[in-house]
Parts: sequence; structure tokens; C-alpha cells
Amino acid sequence: MSNNESAAPKSYDHARELTEKALDAFVEGDEKNGTKLVEQAKGVNESAVRDVHEELEEDAASEHDPAKLGQSSSKKNPG
Repeated sequence: MSNNESAAPKSYDHARELTEKALDAFVEGDEKNGTKLVEQAKGVNESAVRDVHEELEEDAASEHDPAKLGQSSSKKNPG
């Protein structure tokens, strides 16, 4: 039982690492390698891939929140 407990976090971390490498590949325009890395990550731990995806969506939403944009522009132009 302790083997499964220690293996779970390692597989989760490994899958997140693969997913982050996939994102880097996509940013560099390497769709083929990015897709391959995502598929590998899903095979290791699919929930880790979902978690990375959700975090990206949350980050993107917060960056484009009109209220936050207004706050940041008022800080830049105080008067």
C-alpha cells in the first residue's frame, strides 16, 4: 500500500512536468511534439493534465478580467 501512496505523487509530478514541456513545445510552434507530450502525460496521470489545463484557464481569465484591467490601468495612470 505504501508503494501506491508514494508512486501517486511521483506520477502526478511527472505528468505535470510532461504537460509543461508540451506547453513549451506549443509555444515554440512544435505541434507534433506538444501533442505527443500531452498524450504521454495523460498516460502517466490524466488528472495532472486536467489540473494544468484548469490553472491555465484560471490564469487567462484573471488576466482578462475587466475589473482587474481597470485596477491595473488606474495604478499606471494615477491622475
